[in-house]
Amino acid sequence: MKTSQLLLKLKGCMEKYKPKMRGNGKKDSLNQTMSRYHLENFNEIVNSSFNGLDEEVDEEKLKDLQNRIDYYFSLYAPDDEDFKEFIKAISIYLTFIAKKPLHPPGIVFSNGEGVYEKEGVYYCTGKRIFMNDKLSLCKYCVCKGID
Repeated sequence: MKTSQLLLKLKGCMEKYKPKMRGNGKKDSLNQTMSRYHLENFNEIVNSSFNGLDEEVDEEKLKDLQNRIDYYFSLYAPDDEDFKEFIKAISIYLTFIAKKPLHPPGIVFSNGEGVYEKEGVYYCTGKRIFMNDKLSLCKYCVCKGID
């Protein structure tokens, strides 16, 4: 599958979420930071037309990313199928099309680790820790780890 085909598929998937998307402009919690990042990427998908390099998407990696998200939701939100599918679409977009981090640059996690951007390169100070989690999504995040 080409990235242009994948983007069209994701745009179709996002249509059902349009009524639910509202930004509140607050900057307080980790959840609010993630929500703003998801809204930003939702809008990118919905308003996009493909203008990048039309690369081939590795179907095995795509399926593995989806399985990892399914695993995460089976542990932390097993009854939230709608949100899982939304996060899956956003994560696929970030990984295979936008090539942006799965967490927003500037975020600081509860353990003090975080994501930042320097000269167009993304870094995650926690990647070395989070990669050890079973079926970690970090495997597909563009962030470089810091040792």
